[in-house]
Amino acid sequence: MKKRTLALALALGCVFMSPTLSYGEENAEVVSEIEEDSSTDEGNNNSWGKVAVVDDFGDATGQSVISTVVSGTFSNTATTGSDLLVTAYINFDEFDYCYDLSFKLLEYKDTPATYFSSDSKELKIKVGSINTVYEYGLLGEEPNGNVYVSGSSGEDIVKYLYEGNDIRCVLNLGSSKYSFALEAGNIAELIDEGGYGAPLDEEGRKERKSEHEIEEAQESSRKKQEAELAQAEKVIKSKDDFIAAYVNHTDADNNYESGFYYFKAHADEFETLTEEELSSIFPCRFRYYTVNWAIGGTTGAGELYEYDADGNTKQLGSFGIDDSYRTREEINPNWPEIDGSWRIEDGKLIRTITSGNQEKRYIVKSLDRDGYYLLCFESATGEVNAVMMIVLYDENNMPLYEFTEN
Repeated sequence: MKKRTLALALALGCVFMSPTLSYGEENAEVVSEIEEDSSTDEGNNNSWGKVAVVDDFGDATGQSVISTVVSGTFSNTATTGSDLLVTAYINFDEFDYCYDLSFKLLEYKDTPATYFSSDSKELKIKVGSINTVYEYGLLGEEPNGNVYVSGSSGEDIVKYLYEGNDIRCVLNLGSSKYSFALEAGNIAELIDEGGYGAPLDEEGRKERKSEHEIEEAQESSRKKQEAELAQAEKVIKSKDDFIAAYVNHTDADNNYESGFYYFKAHADEFETLTEEELSSIFPCRFRYYTVNWAIGGTTGAGELYEYDADGNTKQLGSFGIDDSYRTREEINPNWPEIDGSWRIEDGKLIRTITSGNQEKRYIVKSLDRDGYYLLCFESATGEVNAVMMIVLYDENNMPLYEFTEN
């Protein structure tokens, strides 16, 4: 496959490359498959196309790069103004999240340029009719692999082309000088088809990468939650298991943390109490187990409260992580006994906290076991999340109904 095949590959317009294509040793070999196929093309400076990437076996990888082949001249200590064929590649690097620009240099149109790690490598360009010279450092795969513009400078050059500017190039490798030009041609159309957006300036690149990192973090969080739910499903298979995961917090062998994720996936299976059912439970005395969002479960620590018939919320005491209990007076005798008020309204439990006058509305879910309930918040999107589990206590500060695992 020589000149005719390259033209066909450009005409087919393969899908724009999605995975990262770096210019390391392995991928340099992959790209060379394309370059060898295009080595006899005479160069068409204003024609850009999408060229499929193949592996060492000649099989398509499903990736592609934007490419063009142009003619030029080169000079060194052995020759002056000899024929040069340059293949330019543009690829969107998903690691650095910017456009890369690289070159394959064929001296006499068929011999890869040779250079060494000790050689200086630089690219000078003039954009359009402007006489200003821009200089860029180059990296490469010695002794005769592609050379490419280092850092994000490649996107600066791609941006000039995208905006319709032709570029004159002088590329220096050691004592060799390579002169050629890149025309903007149809490059903007191909980049737009790629789906990564227009090339940006430095500030735009930072913003684009920041948005990408946020998306990656969100995706990572989603996968983490899926993994945690999968773990929860192994441990918790029923509401009894769910309650145990919250109550038996002192059992080192119990994976209580997974209870939170189990509820998020099974919220609809927990029946919401009616206003009549709420009224039959409250007023009451209860201990609550707070959900720790960081670990997705409860540490076991919590407070003992009483909702009296007068609508007062009284804090009676507090539990430690080790299940030890201290009364409010033992903790701080100056704490007020009344810690807010409560009421039932529109089928929800509403509590007003004294400090800050904050009002919180809870949907109360049944756990199908006497004395055990979930207090849940409902987000603006309708998502219901458990924030605490309450267990009813008697006047002797003992659970009304002991939980026993089946």
